[in-house]
Parts: sequence; C-alpha cells; structure tokens
Amino acid sequence: MEKYLAEASKLLEKVRELTREEKRILAYFVENISVGELRAVKELKQMGIGDPQTGIRKLVTLGLLEEGRESYSLAKPLRTYIAKRGKTQILNMLAT
Repeated sequence: MEKYLAEASKLLEKVRELTREEKRILAYFVENISVGELRAVKELKQMGIGDPQTGIRKLVTLGLLEEGRESYSLAKPLRTYIAKRGKTQILNMLAT
C-alpha cells in the first residue's frame, strides 16, 4: 500500500468521531483544499455552521486540517489522496 494511502486511511478513520457540523466543515475543505482563515470562517457561517473556529480547531487537533499562516488546509495525505483518486469517496463518507 502506498504511504499516502495508509496515512489518508488512518485520518479518515477519525471521521467516525466527528459531529454532523464537523463533517460539514471537513467537506468544505475537501472542496476548497486551502482557504484563508477569515474567508473560511465567513463562508462556514454562511453555510449555517454556528461556531466554525471551534470545529476547525478540532479538525486541526485530529490532524485532518493543517494550520498555516492565517489559513487552513486539508491535511497533506488527504490532499494527495484527492489528487490521485478524486474527492468523491471522501465526500460520500462525510455525507453520512
């Protein structure tokens, strides 16, 4: 098994622990990959997420997102997974 696939699989196992709102936040980043902090918070609030910052912090803590300089990105193994296999399977997992 390729390294990125093993790492992505370990990260995706954590999706089971997420609340519905946290899954929606992660789906947002699957669609957008990397977003500035202010834009992400604004757009997530427009999507009806009550407290985007708390959800984002939890996803960073779980390793599903990475925090950059005033931005957030999907974790590297997940970015690689999407580049090689597409995002459909991840989005289907988050829709449940």
